[in-house]
Amino acid sequence: MKSQTNDPLYTDVCIVGAGPGGALLSYLLNQKGISTLLIERQPHLHKSFRGELLNADGERILHKHGLYSHIQERGVLLLEQIQYWEEGNIIHTINPDPTKGEHHVGVHVPQDHLLEAITAQIEALMPMHQVRFNTVMTGLLRDKSGHVAGINVRQNGVPASIRASVVIGADGRYSAVRKHAGLVPEIRKHGYDLLWARIPAPPGWEPAVRMASMDGQQLALFSQYGGYVQIGWNIPEGGYAKLREQPFAPFVSKLVAAFPCLADSVAMHIKDWSDFVLLSVESSYSSRWAEDNVVLIGDAAHTMTPTGAFGLNAALEDADVLAGLLIQMAQNDFTSSDVLQQLQVIRGSKVQQQLARQVEMESSFQQRYESFR
Repeated sequence: MKSQTNDPLYTDVCIVGAGPGGALLSYLLNQKGISTLLIERQPHLHKSFRGELLNADGERILHKHGLYSHIQERGVLLLEQIQYWEEGNIIHTINPDPTKGEHHVGVHVPQDHLLEAITAQIEALMPMHQVRFNTVMTGLLRDKSGHVAGINVRQNGVPASIRASVVIGADGRYSAVRKHAGLVPEIRKHGYDLLWARIPAPPGWEPAVRMASMDGQQLALFSQYGGYVQIGWNIPEGGYAKLREQPFAPFVSKLVAAFPCLADSVAMHIKDWSDFVLLSVESSYSSRWAEDNVVLIGDAAHTMTPTGAFGLNAALEDADVLAGLLIQMAQNDFTSSDVLQQLQVIRGSKVQQQLARQVEMESSFQQRYESFR
């Protein structure tokens, strides 16, 4: 990647946020010779990220653009089943349907593998592409008529400006682009928070998604590439502080009771509350994804909960659609920002359906679980 300087920058498209959506969009634009600058506030691509499950939509996008094989070379894990457990036993399974072309129920892909594969292909397109790390957006840059003409940043702590015809907010649920553009989201709480943990898988652990119900709360285990298990444990919203006042051993013993084969790994790797990470769960939807020369994708436009593993895949779909719209804009020298409004027209309905589906899946979990007994 190019070395970083503090010189004034000019680009057709400035993408804020080097997550999966931003990286894919950058690659697709550079394939068409559109100058693109991808900025990232972190010093590298190795960011903490927990939504690493590809579904059929995300996998289709990566195959469409010839990227899946590059990711596969770095390592992925095909999940064979969705299992529902009770008292240490499987009571129901969901298998892929070969008659529908299904060969697995999902793919775990470490974000490092996903981003490294995409950026490696981007680098092959140099010199049209640039990535700037340690670069934090501080505001929008406007021309004399008040239209957005780029962004202001702090790069390695030094103030700078980036002039761009279009600014893309791919910077997640706490999007700076969204904030500065005044694209206010409607936020919805879901009545629960999540405790996350990651432990080594026991010997013979089959790659699957495992679900259990404990005291009316949902517990989900996701097999991960590299021999790990990711644990997602629903707890009442805002209840973590009170939960921590209780003894730890009885709490974690519920996990072992649900999945006895995890006993040794849990004993070695989950010893106190600090071995869990708390995730505050909420979803959001911005009534407008575009304004002037600014457009949002992924979590910046529509944050999803972990339920159903839609988030990563929705961001990839956004990037795929937006790339086509920006290629269309480039043919007219980016003079028609109205084209950006089409992203929400094309994608909004499906995203809202997925958000509604998450609520339905969460509210009906106990009923569905009871029907399996």
